[in-house]
Amino acid sequence: MPQNIITADKLTKVYKGIAVVDNVSFDIPEGAICGLIGRNGAGKTTLLRLLTGLALPTSGTYSICNGLARTDSSVAAIVERPMLFDSMSAADNLILQSRVLGLDSDVNYIASTLELVGLDIKNKLKVKKYSLGMRQRLAIAVCLLGKPRLLLLDEPINGLDPQGINDMRRLLQQLNSQMGVTIVISSHILSELDKLATHYLIMDKGRVVQSLTAQQMAGYNRTYLRLVVENADNAVQVLLSNGYKDVVAAGKTIVKVYDDIPSTQVLLCLAQNGVAVKSVNTEGGGLEDVYLNMIGGNR
Repeated sequence: MPQNIITADKLTKVYKGIAVVDNVSFDIPEGAICGLIGRNGAGKTTLLRLLTGLALPTSGTYSICNGLARTDSSVAAIVERPMLFDSMSAADNLILQSRVLGLDSDVNYIASTLELVGLDIKNKLKVKKYSLGMRQRLAIAVCLLGKPRLLLLDEPINGLDPQGINDMRRLLQQLNSQMGVTIVISSHILSELDKLATHYLIMDKGRVVQSLTAQQMAGYNRTYLRLVVENADNAVQVLLSNGYKDVVAAGKTIVKVYDDIPSTQVLLCLAQNGVAVKSVNTEGGGLEDVYLNMIGGNR
């Protein structure tokens, strides 16, 4: 059983009287790809800043790599804008960054690192002419200079085109499976995390709402009938009174029926009780729907 690479206990960060990270406790096992999910303002970036040492906790504790110092090269992070030198090539960036970090600027390792992220040591193009995707890959290469065990990434695929997103996903999977790097990644693109993550931390209003594995998350993935009606509360009452057990109103005109019953039977029940249905679709079964249900976003 893998040991935990991150452990947090009642970790709290207060800014101007507001708990941006509020009494959170969680564990992340070594070897995981952990998706950090939450709406804007949920506390994700602040949590990553705490874990990287860019911010100090107001209270609570955390441990990384069994107490490894935050400055140790075994932990690397991209939080907010990565530091790159625009007037230099990718190779020169890595050479300079190696010296800044006190690491050997081994040309062979730099070449192999650039190759790993899809860049070429022979390419002398200056970074200022790079696309966003190339810049993100170079930032990952900088993180890899110290051969980290843990990589913390804040929105690394934000703004990338579909090809760039696909390239980044493949790169992170390769780092995890072939190099054993544990990755914590925050993202609003839940469909990508669904393809990538082995574990999830779901945050809302500074708190960790759920900490679960991908297998546990799959247990929440339930399809449902989405009905558009004139009065959702009325339709829900009709269905509940006719033996349906898992029915919710999602707004004034949306009803979600989770019971495993054919749609024709549901429609017949509503029609017989004078409820007109404007449209019906089968939806759900994805990470986004699970997340919204957990934070109450569908109610």
